[in-house]
Amino acid sequence: MGLSVPHCLDWVSGIRFEDMLLVIASAPYEFSGFPDLVKRNAPDVRWSATTSIRGVEAVLVANGAGRPAAAAGARTALAKNRFRAVISTGFAGALDPSLAVGNILVAHTVLCGDREYCGSVPLVCPPDVRWGSLLTVDEVVQSSPAKRELAKRGAQAVDMEAASVAAVAAEHELPFYCVRAISDLAEQDLPVDFSRALRPDGTFSHWSVLGQAAGRAGGWLGLFRLWRDSRLAARSLAGCLARCEFRS
Repeated sequence: MGLSVPHCLDWVSGIRFEDMLLVIASAPYEFSGFPDLVKRNAPDVRWSATTSIRGVEAVLVANGAGRPAAAAGARTALAKNRFRAVISTGFAGALDPSLAVGNILVAHTVLCGDREYCGSVPLVCPPDVRWGSLLTVDEVVQSSPAKRELAKRGAQAVDMEAASVAAVAAEHELPFYCVRAISDLAEQDLPVDFSRALRPDGTFSHWSVLGQAAGRAGGWLGLFRLWRDSRLAARSLAGCLARCEFRS
């Protein structure tokens, strides 16, 4: 994928590298498609690693699901290093029925409540990406009827973090990009209630997820399919980011 191991990034000593990319997701497995990651001990964020995207060093941060966790992760990273741009990435649920698992949506607009954030357009991008709007909400969207209702807002996909990352990027006057991989379809119901399993710190209780799956008909099969689709989304996401060029 054209990715290579970058120089070491030392969060503790305060060494500053300029002209890097800050890439924010909610969970480490959303970055699992990258073949060459160097994990870093980053105080005050849950997980961090470094890699290279088209020759530009990138800091990857996963600080939990939801707007507060994403904003905190972005602010922590931006307080310690200088970056050329901020990228909100990870998985998204499709609202547009034409989107398939593994499709990439590059959002030119991120919607949240009555706010609207503009996403920058990558200088170079794979020709097969989809362009549109992303809607940020505060709960995992569980059902196809709920997705159909949210689609009335005019967005093609839904997530829980992008708007807060866009707001932090604006605070620091940095270009903001949003690149998301579709992990569940518009007409797909999730196998368990992930909002019920979401802890206040932005992590999910595995016991809650497994317990719910055990108590539902088809729960285990549904979780397996979601895991399989998530793996496909992660590979697709890494492949797309490896081919993008982000302007400062």
